[in-house]
Amino acid sequence: MKRIQKLAVILALTALAVATPGCGLVNSLRAKDSLNDGVRAFNQGKFDVAQKKFEFALELRPDNTNAQLFYARALSARFDQGQEENLGLKTIAAYDNIVKQNPNSPEAIDQALAFKAKVYEDLASLVPEKSAEYDQTRRETLLKRADLPSATAQTKADVHYTLGVEYWKKAYALDASWVTHNQSVPPEVAEKVKPLAQKAHEHLQQALAVKPDYANAYYYEKLSYLQDMYCDPNTAKKKEFLAKATQAQEKYGELQKQQQGAPHEEAPPPPVAK
Repeated sequence: MKRIQKLAVILALTALAVATPGCGLVNSLRAKDSLNDGVRAFNQGKFDVAQKKFEFALELRPDNTNAQLFYARALSARFDQGQEENLGLKTIAAYDNIVKQNPNSPEAIDQALAFKAKVYEDLASLVPEKSAEYDQTRRETLLKRADLPSATAQTKADVHYTLGVEYWKKAYALDASWVTHNQSVPPEVAEKVKPLAQKAHEHLQQALAVKPDYANAYYYEKLSYLQDMYCDPNTAKKKEFLAKATQAQEKYGELQKQQQGAPHEEAPPPPVAK
């Protein structure tokens, strides 16, 4: 009789465990099914359906990193389609959650920061009145990625190269009408260009510090030195900047020969300095 009673207690406890919300085994299986359904919907381009499936998987298993990543990717895909600011901010929140929930997963954090930066880039274009704010936050996000203890030299170099090129482009946008005609930049314009060119140098040099064979970084270093040359009224300084630009160009050419066939980003051709 006691044996029967003991068996009944075990069965009752088992039933309670299955019925209890958050049950590990059952919820793991249900979360896995919902995750798989979501992946199928995502691959079919049904991003709203996929989002709901991933949301359900997260309700069952909030600690499931794959579900977190897929949920964020579904939101990101919907944002790409709809281009709504609120949806973009919701996507960013999903990536922030990944970073928060996975302190011991460098790969998940790296992916989350990379995608988050892309959303901020899109938001900067989507909401012109907040462009400066979103651009700045994007840069901060990229730098966080480069500063991760697990970040590779290539990742660090790519982040600083990207930021260096962006600052150069901002500078070039201000003085292109003078530079393309091989003319000195007016002082009032030069004062706006100089700090941007300096930031370009800082990031490009950081890229080269961790990856000395980064050919493209030398290419934009050359362009940044040409910015310095056209913005400085001092003849001696102009010659100094031109010499540095020439050295950077030579290094770029040398590395390109060593890396025959390696793709590189095209840049606006610099004017011929005289």
